[in-house]
Amino acid sequence: MSQRLLNEVAIVTGAADGIGKTIAEVFCQQGAKVCVADINESMGQAVANELIAQGYDAHFCYVDIADEASVNAMVEATVNMLGKPTILVNNAALISTGKEVTDVTSDMWRRNFAVNVDGMWHCSKAVLTHMKENGQGSIINLGSVHSYKIVPGYFPYAVTKHAVIGLTKNLAVEFAQYNIRVNALCPGMIETPMAFKTWQDMEDPAAARKAIADVHPLKRNGTTEEVAYPAVFLASNESSFMTGQSLVVDGGRSVIYHD
Repeated sequence: MSQRLLNEVAIVTGAADGIGKTIAEVFCQQGAKVCVADINESMGQAVANELIAQGYDAHFCYVDIADEASVNAMVEATVNMLGKPTILVNNAALISTGKEVTDVTSDMWRRNFAVNVDGMWHCSKAVLTHMKENGQGSIINLGSVHSYKIVPGYFPYAVTKHAVIGLTKNLAVEFAQYNIRVNALCPGMIETPMAFKTWQDMEDPAAARKAIADVHPLKRNGTTEEVAYPAVFLASNESSFMTGQSLVVDGGRSVIYHD
């Protein structure tokens, strides 16, 4: 089987767990050199160590994407360890739930935007110079079904995910002349450790899991692998005429009406 990302250099943020971890793993399997970037040093280093033990070319780098200096240091370390990045997956995000809109403080609002929007811009800005020098690149921004649909109780997370689509389209137009493609990948409910933790905190975890699964026409939640392979498609030359677009991976949830 041919490797679809052979010799590419990829940065995956939020790669210590969940969707980001699986994307990092699948990218390695597809031949990429991968920077496992995360704010959680112990978990991120563990993921990188696992990949290295399997014979893959991986490297952990600490990053706080809300801090532009931290992002610049992470990208510089990636260039030194793996080479100039040709792929960026902006996966790291902060999820806010359970607050009434009027109970959301200014600090909460700013923190959500600092991570979910500013963080993507910091990372994109830091790799764009290298991608221009390479003459090509693919940036994948993790949006969400919340980028298009409003689910009560997720303010201001959904606002930031709407902004991700605008950022994606703007960067796609500005950098198309350099053969740099920018697309969004928008998952629905994916069974990550964070999701399971949320369900475990509920009175009936199994019922809570089934309730959200039943919202989808496919009558199940997605797996992290079902997001990682679409990410491979967007990162590879298979999507070479695709930019400024949003690929929704949500089991059909966003196309049906529900209360």
